[in-house]
Amino acid sequence: MNLLSPIIIEEGLTKKPEKQRKTVRAVMTNDLQEVLMVYSTHFDDYTFPGGGIKADETEKKALKRELKEEIGAKGIKIIEPLGYIKEIKYGLFKNDTVYLQKSTYYIVEIDGIGIQHLDHRESIHGVKPVWVKIDDAIAHNQKVNQDEKHQAFGLKTVLKREQYVLEKLKERLLDEKI
Repeated sequence: MNLLSPIIIEEGLTKKPEKQRKTVRAVMTNDLQEVLMVYSTHFDDYTFPGGGIKADETEKKALKRELKEEIGAKGIKIIEPLGYIKEIKYGLFKNDTVYLQKSTYYIVEIDGIGIQHLDHRESIHGVKPVWVKIDDAIAHNQKVNQDEKHQAFGLKTVLKREQYVLEKLKERLLDEKI
């Protein structure tokens, strides 16, 4: 499987990773060269839909569950792995536990978007699925990456990670046009 970026290390870390976390994320595009992202009204950013893998789940099972919850995905077809990124980061919101997180990205197709089944945190963050031009998502996330919300514990690496994937996706789509 392809490594999509060098390891991303949260700025200001003073400890080595104590725990591991695995996540899966979906990469979906349409004929207009747009990518399906989850926009957060709370954070004002775009991220790929997906999330953590539970102990009893495979990557594909977790990805299907996450897509049904976050975007109400229907007719999910996992095409192929795009690659993975590793991060060393604090837990969220003043959690001083340090994690080694591996996020695996898959190329996915869906038949449609339906009713979301968000968890409490996702509801508070106001996540909603949106189709957005890749360049617009890149530019927007670069603009908000240094704001106070994105400099909190555990969040400093999120948009860096997503930026690498957006850039790789853009390269891939350009290669396919040639």
